[in-house]
Amino acid sequence: MREAFHAIRGMTMLRWIAAAAASGLLLAGCGSADDDAATGAPAAATAKVTAAASYTPTSDVSGNAAIGKDVAEIRALLEPEQAGAKPDYKAAGQIWSKGRNSVEGDGTKRTLASFVEKHPVGKHVDAAFAGTGIAAGLTDEQRGQLIDKGMTVTLKVHALDEFGGAKEKLAAGELDPQEGAVHNVDEVWAYYDADGEGVGATAAKRAKDFGLGEHDLGNDVLAAIEAARDAVEAKDAAALDAAAQDGRGAMNRVFALAVKKYAVEAARDDAKARSEGLAFSWGLIGELSDADQKTIEAAFAEDADPEAAKVVSDTLDGAKDKLGIDGSLPAYPAT
Repeated sequence: MREAFHAIRGMTMLRWIAAAAASGLLLAGCGSADDDAATGAPAAATAKVTAAASYTPTSDVSGNAAIGKDVAEIRALLEPEQAGAKPDYKAAGQIWSKGRNSVEGDGTKRTLASFVEKHPVGKHVDAAFAGTGIAAGLTDEQRGQLIDKGMTVTLKVHALDEFGGAKEKLAAGELDPQEGAVHNVDEVWAYYDADGEGVGATAAKRAKDFGLGEHDLGNDVLAAIEAARDAVEAKDAAALDAAAQDGRGAMNRVFALAVKKYAVEAARDDAKARSEGLAFSWGLIGELSDADQKTIEAAFAEDADPEAAKVVSDTLDGAKDKLGIDGSLPAYPAT
């Protein structure tokens, strides 16, 4: 089945590249607020040039993708541009929990918080807004990073959930182009991209950090989404399952590389990097074993072992198959 997936990817790549310029649905952009350049890491300047793929949804998912506007507004409230202004946690928390820009068909607002009601990242982000629990005693900068990266994790978790929705609808024979299984596949893309504020933006940055082509990581995710749509149209449940697993692995690779990067930077006694790496590690909860997750999260404690970055790298390398990652997990910084 994996061979079929890669065959589909090869046949569709030229069509994606051609569509990219017309659609504007590229992976590059402002997006996530994590650092573009890594301290002491020349990879960003030497990364290979890779054309960005695109995905054009079959159904209308503009309302779903508008959740990215909530993300952008929260980020702006946490890092106000006015000199001397403080983060407005109350206003940002309201958008997180009540929603603003993404509206359901019945007029209710989608909320980021609702996407992770059953995932630990939801409680972690709530604590960062309140400055309690995991965020107690942290600086505004550290709390902001927990929220910022926690939102990226939230979008990843919900995007992968939509693969499950597509599988359920395909099994039930729900194939309406606007509301059936293909709509759920389109929603995977909508939450992954999130109007340029989602995982896609992080994927582009991590690819550059590790000396890959800027769009290599993101193109792998989009290839899986495209393959999932083709599987739904062919009513091929096995192919849909294979595509969903490839999409899971491709997104896990983005988060694994983010964790590797920030583990190295945290070892330089960088408090901001500790928060960034910890929050990105939440994107692997449920994907790693509990023991590996605990090991990785411990690496971002203030009193972490000096060799913690190597432990993180070794742990992720050893868990590559469990994470469904098809491809290497290079060392950071790239050499």
